[in-house]
Amino acid sequence: MIFPEPVALEEIDLDQIEELLVEETQRYLDWYRWDFSGTARLVRQLVATHSLGGVALLEGRRVVGYSYFVVEENKALIGDAYVCDERATAENERLLMASTVEAIRRFPQARRLETQPMMLRFPYSHPRAERYERRFMELELSAAKWPDAVEAPAGLRIEPWNWRMEEDVAQLMYRAYRGHMDADINDQYRVPARARVYLSNMIRYPACGGFSAEASYLVCDRKDGRLVGALLASVSDAEDEKVGHVSQLCVDPGVRKQGVGRLMMLGALAKFCELGCEYSTLTVTAENRGAVRLYEALGYVERTRLSAYVWPSWPG
Repeated sequence: MIFPEPVALEEIDLDQIEELLVEETQRYLDWYRWDFSGTARLVRQLVATHSLGGVALLEGRRVVGYSYFVVEENKALIGDAYVCDERATAENERLLMASTVEAIRRFPQARRLETQPMMLRFPYSHPRAERYERRFMELELSAAKWPDAVEAPAGLRIEPWNWRMEEDVAQLMYRAYRGHMDADINDQYRVPARARVYLSNMIRYPACGGFSAEASYLVCDRKDGRLVGALLASVSDAEDEKVGHVSQLCVDPGVRKQGVGRLMMLGALAKFCELGCEYSTLTVTAENRGAVRLYEALGYVERTRLSAYVWPSWPG
C-alpha cells in the first residue's frame, strides 16, 4: 500500500490542489446537498498566496488529501479534512488528521483545539479528545408538516432579519448557550465578544451556499423590543437544486418551551419553499433532545451522524 507524504499546505501550489477541490465540492453536494464552492474559492485564494495553515497529502506533485486550520487567540480550529475518492482509506485519513494535529503544535498560543470533520469517511478517535455526536438531518420540503394556523406566543412578535441587531443576536447567543452542551463544543458561545465574531463568520462564510436574510428571523418582546429568539439561514442553489440550511437557532432561556423555536422554523421553511428550495438541512447535537424533537416533529429525518471533537486542554 502506498502512503502519501504529508507536507505543509503552505508549500503547495494552486494547480496541485485544484482537482481535489473540484472533487470535494461535488462530494459536498452528493453527501449533504451543500454548495461548498464559496469555501473552495476562499481556499484557492489562500493556497495561491501560500497563507493557509494545514497539511497536504502528496503523491509526486499531486495532492490527494488536505486539511486546513486557523488559530485565533488561544484556540485552533481544524476547518476541513478531505481525502480523494481514489485514496480514501482509514490509514490515509488517520495520517492526515495525525499530521494536522501535530502541525498545530507549532503554535504555542493554542490552548484549545476544536473540529467537526464532516468529510471523513472512516471513524476517527484521539485519546485526548472529547467526542460529541452530531446528527445531520434533512427535510424534503414537499413533505413538510404544516400546522393549520401559527400564532406568535403571547407578548412576542416575529420579525424579519435586521442587520442593525447583529450585536443583540450575539448577546442572545451567549445567553442561550450559557451552560449548554454546545458551548462545550464551541467555546465562542461562552463570551459575548467571541459570539459576535462567530456570528460574523457564519454570515460571511456559511457552509451551505450564501447567507439568506430573507429566510432568517428574529423574535422580540412586544413591550420592550428585547430580542428573545433568532434563526439564521443560508440557501444553496448549486446544480439547479436549491437547499435551505438552518445555520443557527437560539432561544432565550426565559421563553423556552413557549413555541418560539417552532415559530421561527415554520417561518424559515415557508420562506425556503417560496424561494424554490426542494430540501432543508441542519445539524444538531444528538444529546440536545429538545431540539431533535422539534425537528422531527417538523418532518426532518436523520441522514447521517457526524462527530465533533474538542481538546479542551490542548496540547494536554
